[in-house]
Amino acid sequence: MAIIKKILSLLFLFVLFIGAVACNKDVIKENSEEKPLKEENMVKVEEAEILFNNYSKELYTIKDPSNPPTFDEIAEKIKLYLTEEQYNAEIANRKFQIPELVSKQTKV
Repeated sequence: MAIIKKILSLLFLFVLFIGAVACNKDVIKENSEEKPLKEENMVKVEEAEILFNNYSKELYTIKDPSNPPTFDEIAEKIKLYLTEEQYNAEIANRKFQIPELVSKQTKV
């Protein structure tokens, strides 16, 4: 039983040592490729709010619930607000279909 405790203690110390080395700030800093932001690449909060509000309005505003825009129509309107990668991700997640489905379900 004493041998098992010694083995478990050594194993615990080994795992603790590996964890300390792996989480070392210098190692993390070396591996990260953070580049300082240039002022020209920064977006002002006001500009971001305007962009987000316009995006939300385009995505969720349905003028005529009896004739909601199709998935493709919404996707085309939203395309200019997103990067190509984000646009493709939202197409894959069918996010643009949500307003159409809600509009059909709440049709009066």
